[in-house]
Amino acid sequence: MLGVALLGAFVIMAVAYPILMRTAWDPAKYDPEIGIDFVVTEKIVVVEVTDEATQMGITEAKLRDPFVVPGDVIEISTPPGFGWSHLLGTDPTGRDVLAMVMAGARPALMVGISAALTTAIVAIGIAVFAAYYRGVVDGVLSRLSDALLLLPAPLLMIIIGTSPIGDHFGPVVFGVVYGVIAGGGAAAIVLRSQALVTMQRQFVEAARSVGAGGRRIMLHHLLPHLLPLAAVLMLIGVTGAIVADGFIAFL
Repeated sequence: MLGVALLGAFVIMAVAYPILMRTAWDPAKYDPEIGIDFVVTEKIVVVEVTDEATQMGITEAKLRDPFVVPGDVIEISTPPGFGWSHLLGTDPTGRDVLAMVMAGARPALMVGISAALTTAIVAIGIAVFAAYYRGVVDGVLSRLSDALLLLPAPLLMIIIGTSPIGDHFGPVVFGVVYGVIAGGGAAAIVLRSQALVTMQRQFVEAARSVGAGGRRIMLHHLLPHLLPLAAVLMLIGVTGAIVADGFIAFL
């Protein structure tokens, strides 16, 4: 339930951010990249400070501007910090932290959702076909999964993402590529084992005995038994995809 609540909060932030930017928020203050907000304070340069709120010592002032003399006015810009205007505060450059989190929620969700769906589709497709047809089909798909298993999806995506090719990868494309690698590797191997066990169940034999075709067996008997496990693998894929995407963005 806590995970669902956190996911719901990020979905709300992703939806609300563009609305706030068009209506209530000033881009000059809340743009995640260039928006800044500073509190400007003016202080008079003096030899001896008697009022710290309005005066600055000559020694401290020369650290800011070596050419100041007593009587000059120095402007000090500081981030406003926490408050109603900045619920999560600001970073040292004056950018709103909440705006940056909300702006980052949308691409992160796009990466996660596309990676989860692709992982599930690829893994279920390989598992169902391999378990039902067996023989050559199972052998080819199993060797493909073994090959992809040797390429850890997060590490491979970091290598691709930091290369010139990665500049052309949007959030959705990144998630799809990640899902193909993760779904065709470890996820497909796990689901294939579950599909092979399901194919030995008596209800599958009963379906065959009454003339059920391959399509019906795969859709009505194999697929429902793979969905719970596929859901777990989808969440694992989301975690890996978002971590890899964040690491690439950091680099």
